[in-house]
Amino acid sequence: MFKVFVYSLLLTFISLIVSNQIISHEIKNQTRKLNNINAVIQHEENKENLLKTDWVVRTSPARLKVLSDKHRSTLKLSPAKGKNIKFIKLEEKR
Repeated sequence: MFKVFVYSLLLTFISLIVSNQIISHEIKNQTRKLNNINAVIQHEENKENLLKTDWVVRTSPARLKVLSDKHRSTLKLSPAKGKNIKFIKLEEKR
């Protein structure tokens, strides 16, 4: 009877060790996947910040003034007049 108890205890410990290794391996895989996802997110955020900065630089009033002065004759640009601006009345949906 004692041998059966010892063998069952030994099998229990072996199964616990194996299950512990399986779980540990799965946790490492999931952690690796999460780190990859976080790296992709960080890369996308960096690209977004770069694009925002580029937009600010490209649409700066000083730069636009220089470009309009440079290409005024080609594009035939003229300052906007108040009478050229039309407002659209938005109707409320009911």
